[in-house]
Amino acid sequence: MKRNLGHEIVQIARDAVGVELSVNESLKESGLDSLSLVSVIALIEEKYGIVFSDDDLDPAALTELSDLVRITERHL
Repeated sequence: MKRNLGHEIVQIARDAVGVELSVNESLKESGLDSLSLVSVIALIEEKYGIVFSDDDLDPAALTELSDLVRITERHL
């Protein structure tokens, strides 16, 4: 069974910050601030047993949840 990582990460974000997001929505426009984003990242790392590198978390490269999905997929 293929996992729907995008859906799982949307759920993590919703649980972490109480904001309904879509995978391709701008994080900034959704109201997700840097502290909320750190919470989402920490929960992703915990759930999947991975650790993102500093390069993975370059703010210029994290504009949508789909960016987090892509980075997570690389670590799985």
